[in-house]
Amino acid sequence: MPNYRFLLFDLDDTLWNFKENSKAALEDIFDQYNLQHYYATFDEYSKSYEENNQTLWRLYGKQQITKSFLHVERFLAPLRPFGILDTSLAGEMGTAFLDRCAEKTTTMPHAIETLEYLYSQYNLSIISNGFSEVQYKKLHRSGLSSYFSHVFLSETIGYQKPKPEFFTEVLCELGASKEECLVIGDNYEADIEGAMNFGVDQVYYVPDKESIDKTALPNAPTHIIHDLADLCQLLKY
Repeated sequence: MPNYRFLLFDLDDTLWNFKENSKAALEDIFDQYNLQHYYATFDEYSKSYEENNQTLWRLYGKQQITKSFLHVERFLAPLRPFGILDTSLAGEMGTAFLDRCAEKTTTMPHAIETLEYLYSQYNLSIISNGFSEVQYKKLHRSGLSSYFSHVFLSETIGYQKPKPEFFTEVLCELGASKEECLVIGDNYEADIEGAMNFGVDQVYYVPDKESIDKTALPNAPTHIIHDLADLCQLLKY
């Protein structure tokens, strides 16, 4: 095992349970804005929202749309079929959604225990493409912030994962070599391929082991885990 000193963790769906927390926040928005007038069930609304949201995030990751466009459009798109074109309303919904997300505190299984185990032995940092106005709140309110020496956000750096410029800035700030670093994340393209192409080892975190076909991956990650607790065993000192 290489002599890692710096562990670089993605946040959403690696430590902070984005799927569960964002669904709860979106349900709050569904109720707050009486969207049952347009969608018979929350699940119908959620499906429409997620289809648009995923497309918009892909475009944002390629820098083909702006953050402000994403912020408005992901809430406007599900309303447009009903003749609602109010961008101010959609922007208000977007802000309310981020506020509600920041209030949610569910972490991924064994996240706290894993960080507690690793904290005294490694320098831990967050690397995230998430919006700065909500990521710090997520970390603080979910009890994660105290474990990390640095929080690196793409908005601040000016480049998103998987761009090599993002990782260059992170390692420069840490004063770390590539060989000393290990990236842990759930997004294959942003976290794993990004680190791999930069020359840094990776741990691909896939909570649902049935959802991954290892033979279908373009390149094999350095490590694959299905539970954060497995990271402790992997790095056992």
